[in-house]
Amino acid sequence: MQNVLRDKIVIITGASSGIGLETARVFRERGAKVIEASRHSTPPCDVTRDDDVRQLVDRTLAQHGRIDILINNAGIGMRAPVADCRPDDIRYLMEVNFFGALRCIQAVLPVMKQRGAGQIVNVGSILSLIAAPRNAVYSASKFALRALTDALRLEVARDGIDVILIMPGYTATPFFENMTRYGGPPRTTSWKGQHPAKVAEAIANACIHRRRDVVLTAPAKLGAVFKRLSPRFVDWMLTRTNHNT
Repeated sequence: MQNVLRDKIVIITGASSGIGLETARVFRERGAKVIEASRHSTPPCDVTRDDDVRQLVDRTLAQHGRIDILINNAGIGMRAPVADCRPDDIRYLMEVNFFGALRCIQAVLPVMKQRGAGQIVNVGSILSLIAAPRNAVYSASKFALRALTDALRLEVARDGIDVILIMPGYTATPFFENMTRYGGPPRTTSWKGQHPAKVAEAIANACIHRRRDVVLTAPAKLGAVFKRLSPRFVDWMLTRTNHNT
């Protein structure tokens, strides 16, 4: 099974730091040929721009002739009360987190369908399952990504394409320092979170074993269970955490 990823052609968005950077490293170590896509790569790719995404796919096909795996990792954060969220900030976050992934999916689907094979990995969040105060817009983008993932999985079930959702919990990346914040510190807890390499390994293993949904970190897994069994308890807990600060 360790050789499953060897020579696979893999596009990873948001690959310049954090989870994307570690994922690129892990896939390379397992023998994959990785195309790193980010605004800081050479050539740069901004997932909010149709031309950038189209050129990324065209370049990959010209060089390698196929695309085996797309990993939609590009994403930004926003922490603000619903009442205060500025429309421009909301639109931009949705453009990156949701429409960026959709744009990339639509660009690679014809290629994968023609070959009758491929994998699409969407990197969501535990906030794809549990909405937290002051994270409404970010949560909404990840809920939307989860819905897109679930529907797409059904649509391509007969095309030989796997659709996988990875839902990390709290992860130690620059994400929090770079997010849009309406006051408050970048991080709401002293816990640094899991290392992004753990998420990267989970992504690789999900591709190898053709997983469906993967939730990471024990607190996130526990939260997902309680959200299903006792949503009022989860609400009670969230209203008493630092998510409100």
